[in-house]
Amino acid sequence: MSCSTESQKMASGLSSSLAPSGSLWPILAQQTGRYNVSKRVQPSHSIIEPGMFLSSRDLVPKYLPEQWSPHVHPEGQIYFSRSIALRVVTDSYMYTPSIAEKVMYWVPTIEKRAADRGFVLSDSVELYIQIDDEDCNYYLADHATQTIFWLDEYETSELGLLPVVSSSHLKLALEEQYWTHVENHSMHFGGLPTKSINDLILVFSHAIGDHMTSPSSTFPYDVNECQKFLTLLNNSRAHIHEGHITTVVARLWSMITMSRFYTHHGEEQPRLSRDTPILVDNDNDNEIRWTERVISLVTFKSSTTYLKTLNQIWTDHFVYAMDWNPFMAQCIQGWRTTFRSALSILVLHVLLLLLPVSPELLVISAALLFASIATSVLLLYRHEGLETGGAPVAHAYLTGVSSKRFKFQLVALAFSLPNTFYLLGLITFFLHGIFLINGTLSSNLSIGCVAGVAVLVIAFQRATSQNRLPRLRFSQLYLRFLKSKAQENDSIV
Repeated sequence: MSCSTESQKMASGLSSSLAPSGSLWPILAQQTGRYNVSKRVQPSHSIIEPGMFLSSRDLVPKYLPEQWSPHVHPEGQIYFSRSIALRVVTDSYMYTPSIAEKVMYWVPTIEKRAADRGFVLSDSVELYIQIDDEDCNYYLADHATQTIFWLDEYETSELGLLPVVSSSHLKLALEEQYWTHVENHSMHFGGLPTKSINDLILVFSHAIGDHMTSPSSTFPYDVNECQKFLTLLNNSRAHIHEGHITTVVARLWSMITMSRFYTHHGEEQPRLSRDTPILVDNDNDNEIRWTERVISLVTFKSSTTYLKTLNQIWTDHFVYAMDWNPFMAQCIQGWRTTFRSALSILVLHVLLLLLPVSPELLVISAALLFASIATSVLLLYRHEGLETGGAPVAHAYLTGVSSKRFKFQLVALAFSLPNTFYLLGLITFFLHGIFLINGTLSSNLSIGCVAGVAVLVIAFQRATSQNRLPRLRFSQLYLRFLKSKAQENDSIV
């Protein structure tokens, strides 16, 4: 008796009134809600019978349909599989009779639909189903081609897949879903071939060399993580057929295929550097650009550094943890330093009360320093923990703060406010020194002191900054003077 015939007979045992009234729906392996809490349980005290778990005592079994068996994933999730003909796996709790009945109805229904459409389902194909009230969600996984598929035609947007540029690019997206399926159901089929782990070792070995020789490698893990994974994989080669190792290998392959999908691996135009965009940016045409110079000027160019880094990190709306975590850690450290510096200068204002200084300047500098402290505190509070959040947290954050009209300009402005207010407060604070010098020394000596400080500032700028101050020569000034005089004469004539 074939599997399909046996399943149909078992399903025919259900009366028409008990048959599910729902529909069959496609689903992705990453859309099963595996980590969602579907129900809460209430533990209670129980009776421990004499010799309850004695090895010589037969336990009361939990019954499943014929050819079905339970398996426990290393994470603790129980799932069930059918081992005959078309293999079937499900996360639905088949120890509940009503769930088991629905499973036994939908499996032959899907088998019949596949036969009617002319599909030849070989031994390498595995069916996944999920009972959703009266409906049934499903996909089929092919271990030979390492992809998932369905029995009907669907648009990628209908399934929740991202747009693609070719059929090979689409295959990468479906391969990622396949490895997620293997990761979630790794205990029933005897493990993966040795080639799977050997190829993965080669991938991580190349990644280490790529990171060590390139500052912009597109591999999703850094050198330290790659080395740890490589040690783990080398130690696990002899156990690739064991379910626990299969879970780890499948999860890593899922991450690798996801990275390859985003970098367009093997396509006409792949991303070879993680800070190089390859996608058409439709939002770029709507971005207002003239505000960049205004914000940069107002913030003493400190916003420019933030804006450049944010744009590089968010290349093609994809973010790497190895870029985001150090950037955010540096931002938080900078805000903390600015907070301490502004607080220190603010405390010094108490001493200025004893000196003959301008009350107006005292209030202005104190207000600016207080603004620096306040914005530092707000930014530290808002971004606490983001420096260790990794790529998922960074992606959610950058998606939320990005503007269609200004992109990250306003974010860069906010990031630079503590330092901007601090510099303005510091400049105002030092103006008190000019007033003190002017009130203490003679006019000529005061001018000399101020001029000496200005010369030192200019010398420091020339020695340490890449942006040179404009150089005005006497000959240039003389030519400008002659030109202006000629224009005046022409106007008189």
